[in-house]
Amino acid sequence: MQIRFARIFAPLLTAGLLAACGSTLPQSPTERLSPQTHEAILPYSFLSCSTEIGGAEQKRIRAFLDKLGLTSQDTLVVSVPKNRLPERDAGRRKTLSQIFAAYPARVRFIQDDDLRELPRSEPQGIIRVVRVTGINVNCKGGPGETGCATARNLAAMIAHPADTFMPDKGARYLPSVTNPQTGLTP
Repeated sequence: MQIRFARIFAPLLTAGLLAACGSTLPQSPTERLSPQTHEAILPYSFLSCSTEIGGAEQKRIRAFLDKLGLTSQDTLVVSVPKNRLPERDAGRRKTLSQIFAAYPARVRFIQDDDLRELPRSEPQGIIRVVRVTGINVNCKGGPGETGCATARNLAAMIAHPADTFMPDKGARYLPSVTNPQTGLTP
C-alpha cells in the first residue's frame, strides 16, 4: 500500500511544484505607483579645465532656481561633467554644493566614476529640477483588480510624494526610538 501511494503521490507532488513555478506572480504594488512630475532643465558650464563656475554663469543658475520657488520636496538631479583629474571632479561637486546650499531642495549628483582617461576636461553639465505633484496608480485590470484599492490607499497616505521619484535617505523611514533612561524620543 505504501509503495502504491508513493508511486501516485510523488508524480502528483512534482507536477504541482512545477506548475507553481510556471505561474506568474501577482504584480507588486511598487509597479503600480508612479510619480506625477513636472521638470525644468538648465544646461550650465564650468570654466575650461577648472572647478570654478564663472560669475555670470552662477548668476544665471541662481536666477533659474529662484524663479522655480524650490521646496524641500523638490529634487535637483545634477550631472557633474567629468574632468581629467579626480581632485577636480571632487572640486566641481563642492562648487555646485555651495551654489545649491541656499535652496531647500534635495540634491543628487550624477558623475561618472570610471577610470577612463580624457584628452580634455568636459565643461558642460545639466541641472534637472523635478517636482512631484502627485502619485499615479496604474491598475492593468481596472479598479477591481486585486490590490488596486490597497495601492490607491497607499498613494493617498504617502506623506512625501517626492519619495516615489527619489526616496530620501535617513531616519524618516525608521521607527522612532525612545531613550530607555529618559523615555523621550530624540
